[in-house]
Amino acid sequence: MKRLIYLSSAVRLATRDDLARILGAARRNNRRDGVTGLLMYHDGTFLQILEGEEEAVDRVFGRIALNDLHRGIQSLPPTQVRERLFADWTMAFANPDTLCGDDDLGAKAFEAVRQDLDRIEALDKRAAIFVRTFFSTFRDLGSLTGV
Repeated sequence: MKRLIYLSSAVRLATRDDLARILGAARRNNRRDGVTGLLMYHDGTFLQILEGEEEAVDRVFGRIALNDLHRGIQSLPPTQVRERLFADWTMAFANPDTLCGDDDLGAKAFEAVRQDLDRIEALDKRAAIFVRTFFSTFRDLGSLTGV
């Protein structure tokens, strides 16, 4: 099984509707392709972790790379893994921006990922470092991130 982690920049700040469309398409496609993972968004930056059979992850990432909603994709070299980090999520979506408002798009998954960092680190230290580093960039959220 393959795990791929990448960062990219939105071509413009994503709206709630943009994020809902992205997430809906990701969940549909990932369910069909047997891919699981995590999508995080904050302040114009996307972090995504994809995991699944090698061909499926390559197919999903190929579609993502062609998407004109973002640019500057920087991916880590993929790794071969035995266990999924996000086995129950066709695409978990963690959006910390919603913690400061009444919109819950992504707030529950954000909290779940934050609380699950120790398990993630035990399975894939590199993925955990990437997620923790992404969390640490949320200066405007202050103590809400707790990492």
